[in-house]
Amino acid sequence: MRRKLLYITAVEPRAEEPALTAAASSIISILARDFEISLAVLGPVNASGLSALRGELGVVRVAGGFDPTDDDTPVDTELKLLSESSGHTPNINARLKAAIQRRAADFESVVVDSLEGVAYLPLGVTGQTVFFAQRVESNLPALAKGLLGSKRVKRVRRFEHNSLSRCDRVFSTTEMAKELLALGIPLGKLVDESTPPSLARPTAVVSGFTTTRMRIGYAGYLGDADNVSSLIWFLDHVWSGIRDAIPGLEFHVLGLDASDELIADLASRSDVVLHRGSNDLKITELGIRAMVEPLLNETHIEAKLVNAMARGIPVVTTREAMATARLELGDRVSVADSVAHMVLNLRRILSEATLWQALSDRSLQRGKELLAYHEVAHAMRRYLKRDIATQNSGE
Repeated sequence: MRRKLLYITAVEPRAEEPALTAAASSIISILARDFEISLAVLGPVNASGLSALRGELGVVRVAGGFDPTDDDTPVDTELKLLSESSGHTPNINARLKAAIQRRAADFESVVVDSLEGVAYLPLGVTGQTVFFAQRVESNLPALAKGLLGSKRVKRVRRFEHNSLSRCDRVFSTTEMAKELLALGIPLGKLVDESTPPSLARPTAVVSGFTTTRMRIGYAGYLGDADNVSSLIWFLDHVWSGIRDAIPGLEFHVLGLDASDELIADLASRSDVVLHRGSNDLKITELGIRAMVEPLLNETHIEAKLVNAMARGIPVVTTREAMATARLELGDRVSVADSVAHMVLNLRRILSEATLWQALSDRSLQRGKELLAYHEVAHAMRRYLKRDIATQNSGE
């Protein structure tokens, strides 16, 4: 059974439609795999916007968009300075705060990702309270302007430090962790996303079309039945259609824990090579020109797409994957509507250097943006699951 988690966030006030930051969307979509998430949204949002967020992010319920009342209270003076610069209303919505508190006993953990959200933290939650630091607000240049700028910055930094210190842990990217340490957040409270290099965290990217060879690649955990099912689909339907059309084309499969049955299956196929390991450098060492992510059955679609994109190798996937993924990727990956379409896309990417480079550049840029947030989400996910397990063991 999935554990219950409250996530408190804020909409981007200047967006045309109610939207969260890319960082918040990434974190929530990954946590939603393991947790039943209730989303509390600060800022201007209507019922249709809340419904759209629920569908896009995979959360169970969402609350927000309450009209102001006489019971609303002003935020702290320091937060008001930030609210004015960001476009948020400098008041605590009493109805939203009450709605959160009424359900506090249901939540086993809480994640908040903005200073505005700290005021809405409920009482009575048995598990951990986590802050996801998307930025250090007191470093905003606008605060330092004018004769009183230095005093404003000092006050806001003190307020920000105290707000983050209310939470049990503070999570951030490695880059942001340096700013948080400078803010005074101790190492014992701070968790950044640093992880050893792996298939999920590329150590090298491809440097250009001419450094690749006529090779297609697939990387994934081969002990997972869903991964293997999608891989076999590609082999049975797409590989057979493209292999004969391109002389010398090879398909390289990288992953751990392949079953004896899968090993025998791959060995029986012409020009298919299995590499039993998780060394991500192998992908670039092999000179793979295009990565394949069929993703017909998997649940961790966002992570697999981002991992592939971050290597700068064009990624070919299915329309089914894009319909399930909670990512705005646009033209950063090659999407196929059918087997024939995937064959055509692969043939073009393998042979047209200009198309390959354009797709590589777009993929790499977006992949790097999203990768750090995905690593934060997985670190947060592991931490919260350990916390809940500890609670249960003490019952």
